[in-house]
Amino acid sequence: MEASLLKELIGKGQPLRIETASGQAYEVRHRDFVAFSPKQTTLFLWFEENEEEHFALVPLLTVTAAVTKA
Repeated sequence: MEASLLKELIGKGQPLRIETASGQAYEVRHRDFVAFSPKQTTLFLWFEENEEEHFALVPLLTVTAAVTKA
């Protein structure tokens, strides 16, 4: 997925779900919980799971969908 498309969705300030080719999905509650690497090839995601904080490094090439919640 192109960085420009994700930046547009993130810029809307709505929660979104990012899905990857491996089937993993990440719920991004706020745009402060996602960042791009300097070359915009990787996403840094912070999320909660089982009431614990986690982070993931997700290559943009593996992102298959980014869906905003209404």
